[in-house]
Amino acid sequence: MTVAVIVPTLWRPHRVAPIVENVEATAADAVVYFVAEPTDPATIEAVEEHPTARLVVNDRTANYAGAVNAAIAATDEPLLFVGADDLRFHPCWLEPLLELIDRFGVVGTNDLGNPEVAAGEHATHFLVRRDYAVTGCVDAPGQLFHEGYSHNWVDREAVGTAKHRGEFAPCLKSVVEHIHPAWGKAPFDDTYSKGVRTEPGDADLYRARQHLWGGR
Repeated sequence: MTVAVIVPTLWRPHRVAPIVENVEATAADAVVYFVAEPTDPATIEAVEEHPTARLVVNDRTANYAGAVNAAIAATDEPLLFVGADDLRFHPCWLEPLLELIDRFGVVGTNDLGNPEVAAGEHATHFLVRRDYAVTGCVDAPGQLFHEGYSHNWVDREAVGTAKHRGEFAPCLKSVVEHIHPAWGKAPFDDTYSKGVRTEPGDADLYRARQHLWGGR
């Protein structure tokens, strides 16, 4: 089955070609969709000029959650990988996910950074069956992510909800490395700084919503 690799990106046109080349070198039957904001013409141009990258312009809420939901609505592949533009896909990352996806709606990858991910308790990026994705979050059918979050905590709500439904499995054999400043692997830029600025509000929203799926 073809996998749509969803890559929201903001102000990072230089990451388009490396991500596509990395995915195409490590996974057959994967198509990379970059989700760009209308206010980011440089990234839109970089995607449009790439011979195999595909473009989704986010016409929903201007945040990570809205970008992912926009890509889900704009694609028709049966499997969706929810990613980011700061990932390194290691060889054979997709095969172990496919071994689990028939039994679980959400299968998490090993990001080689987050201690909770390494313990199999959480996932920052994951493969999702389309039928699960359109079931949606607890109070918004059709939306995998709640669009009230500015940037952070959407993965925690999605994984927490999937656990509550018995639909989550970690797959540490699948290595999709997060090249992120939090793990000392990348410098901060304007996009990371935006995420830091919005984290307190996102954390408050998560705490206000976690009772909806029995979270703690």
